[in-house]
Formats: sequence, C-alpha cells, structure tokens
Amino acid sequence: RHLAMYTKIPRVAASLLRLDELRVGGAEYLNLPRQLPGDPEPSHTIDDNINLRICRDIFLTKDDDEYACGWHVDDTGFWPSIASDPGVNAWVALDDMPYQWSRKKLPKHLTTDDEQPPTNRTAVATFALSLGSHHAPWREEAYEVTGSTHTLPPEGFLSAADMIKRRSGKGTCNIKTSAPHLYEKLEENKIVYDIKKGDVIFHDRWLFHRTVTVAEYENKLKRDTGETIKLERSGKIFRRYSIRYSPGSARVPPGYGVEPSVLYNAANANLTLNEIVESDGPWYPKVWPLLKENADIDNIEGLATLVQEKMPQAEKARDERKKEIRMALRKGGGP
Repeated sequence: RHLAMYTKIPRVAASLLRLDELRVGGAEYLNLPRQLPGDPEPSHTIDDNINLRICRDIFLTKDDDEYACGWHVDDTGFWPSIASDPGVNAWVALDDMPYQWSRKKLPKHLTTDDEQPPTNRTAVATFALSLGSHHAPWREEAYEVTGSTHTLPPEGFLSAADMIKRRSGKGTCNIKTSAPHLYEKLEENKIVYDIKKGDVIFHDRWLFHRTVTVAEYENKLKRDTGETIKLERSGKIFRRYSIRYSPGSARVPPGYGVEPSVLYNAANANLTLNEIVESDGPWYPKVWPLLKENADIDNIEGLATLVQEKMPQAEKARDERKKEIRMALRKGGGP
C-alpha cells in the first residue's frame, strides 16, 4: 500500500497524464506553451475534482513455465475503465531480471567488458514493450483481433453467453497466431530492459506489452553464442508489482463483467471512480494530490469494511461469474 499510494510513483504517473496542468487550468490549459522563467503567471483556478486513483493493482510472478500472454493491452479484467479513459501503468520489479541484450552495441574499439556477449547462464523471465504501439496506425486492427476494451459494445454485455458471442477477436493473448503480421510489427519495436530490483517502468495504458519467458531467453542465448548449452533453471520465480493508475473521472464499464465493485453493488456500473468511492467506499484509493500517510482519512475511512465485508462478497460473486463464463465457452456461446 505504501509503495502504490505514498511514494513518488503516483506523482510521476499524475505528471505523465498531465493532471497537474489539467487541475490548475482545465483542458484548454494543456494546449498552452510551457511557461518559461520570467513569464507572467497565468490566471487560473484549482479544480479539486481532478485527481488520480488506483484503478487496479496486481502482484504477478513468472517461473520457467513456457506459457505467457503474448502481445496485448490490458482488458477490463485487469484495467476496469472504458476505452476513452487514459491511464499509466507503473511496473515495479521485485527481483533482478538481467537482460544483457538490452545494451546498445558499440564499435569494437569502444567495447568495454560490460558490452561483451552475454555470459549469464541462469535463465530469466522478464518484460517486453513495443515502443510506439499506442500510436501505431495499425493499432485499431490489433485491438480488434485481441478483443480489446475498444471493441466492447457501449452498453456492455448482457450475459456470459452474450460476451462469448459478441466479443471480437481470438483472445487477449493470442495475436501471434490470430494476426502474425501484427505480431511481426510489434516485435520490430520490441525493447527489453536490463532490470534491477526496485526499477519502475512507466508506460501508457495502450502500449502493447508481453512477458519474455525463460524458454525464449534460453533460445536467444543459444542462438547468439552458437553453443548447445543447458541453462541453469533454479526454479526461481520473478516477481513484479503492477499498479494501474487512472484519473478519478475514469468510468467503470457497464454491463456483464467481473469487476468487484460492480459485483458487490450493481449500481456502481457506469459510474466514475470518484462517484463510486464517494457513495460506496474506497474501492479505488486516491493517490494524488499527494496525501500524508498518517493523515490519509480519505482512503483509510471505510477500508476495514471494504476488506472484511464487501470484498469477500464480491470475490464470491466473481467466482460464480467465472463459472458462468467457462460454461458459456464450453457451449460456444449458445443459450
């Protein structure tokens, strides 16, 4: 909680979304040139309704299992707000994830020991981003083939069967097989960082990303070294913590789904994060403007009730929903 709410991480996320400027001057303020030293102060008022909230956070691990979700953007199960709402993901590494190929290659006469071919013989699972994919001209096609939030009906789905029938694409994680030409475009702009424990990667909500598996790491090392080697697989898991930040004005999708706040109280569907928190408790904690941890009444008030009473009910309802969805999948979406 401290990391997601009271460190510099939410401040950076708010700045990337330009919420500080929006809060001070409104939407038109975003189109003004940056103020220079010595410029007169513009007239403005503070809009206290502009804030940043945790839309979802999740603790993730990856071991040496060869399966991983392919290039994707988070669907409503992982980012519960409608497609027009902006967001920033803070991806926090909880373990070292060395990836020596991320270093730029230098001419031989400038090469140092640090730029020699990879020597790490322990397999690693890590994280890849496709730079610029959130602005790519083909992104709408990628949304369509993965059934992204962009493709959902405005009114939402009516039932599990309706979801299976009307959701587009071949699944969130399957772009490599459903659209190989888009997979190749995403791979062209792939970047994998040499990650240290404690590093934070900030990226736009609509930037495509995927896991780099232990098997992929192993195969790349074999290709680059030309050796037939067996990497050490220590059984270690690689941990990360993902925090999805959205403005309080972000709206939870309507219709059939698995969002806990809506499963607990159906009236929360199609409301903003601000509205839900005001009427039903701290489902989506406010993290900016920054609050002092020992004086954070806005988030702490009602938290015990949320955790001890509301969340257990929501989780039970979510388990039932998942059963309904699995049954609908087996029936092919039939009645």
